[in-house]
Order: sequence, then structure tokens, then C-alpha cells
Amino acid sequence: MSSKPTPKPGPKGIPAPKPKVVAEPAAELPEAVAVEAGSERAVALKLRELVGRVVEVTGGKKKGVKEIVEATLTALGDALAKGEELNLPGVGKVRVAKSVDREGRSMMTLKVRGTGTPKAKEPKEALADAEEAV
Repeated sequence: MSSKPTPKPGPKGIPAPKPKVVAEPAAELPEAVAVEAGSERAVALKLRELVGRVVEVTGGKKKGVKEIVEATLTALGDALAKGEELNLPGVGKVRVAKSVDREGRSMMTLKVRGTGTPKAKEPKEALADAEEAV
């Protein structure tokens, strides 16, 4: 018998890709996301760029990653349309502040609370020293 664990299959039976470890500091923002102090509008992140970034980080195939990203965004949009509040690590709490339907289009104004940066957990102190343990 083999003790080697088998990878869990992803969508449509495709094995899930192993994520790559990124050694870049998280403080640096990509150029497409950076906003200058004097500019009026931020640069928008498009689906193609988002899929490319996810492919780069996970090492998965572009077609599979695109399907997963689109399904995720659809699920998030459906949840917001139902009035649910999202609590996403890295983003924060997101809720719909205002929703307007015009000319066959639906527009939502979202409110994001918090920076979404996870708090560093401090190590817990031991109740007793290792020498005192029985």
C-alpha cells in the first residue's frame, strides 16, 4: 500500500494545481492597481489580468483558472444581489449600500469596511516552563 496522499480532483475531475509560494513582499502593489495621489480614477483590474495573476500564483492552466474565477465572481455577485454581506480575508466586510436598476442594467454601490489585512497572531505564553512539565 502506498502512503502517498492522492491530490483531490478539482472541477470536472482535473487535479487541483499546487499553489506556488510567492516571495515578493505584500506591501508592493502591482502597477495596474497603484493609484497616484492626484489622479481622479483608479486603474481597473480586468478579468483577463485577474486570471493571469491567478495562473501565475497557482501554476494552474489558464482555461481551468478562468472557469473558477468566473464562477467565483458570479457567486459573489449573486450573494451581493441577494443582500448578503461578504466577509472576505484580504478585502474586509463588503455590503451593498445602494442598488439601482436602469435601462436593463443593474448598478450596486458597495461599502467596504476595514482594510482586510489579517492581524498577526501573537504566540501564546506557555503555562509552565519545559523543565517544570511532568
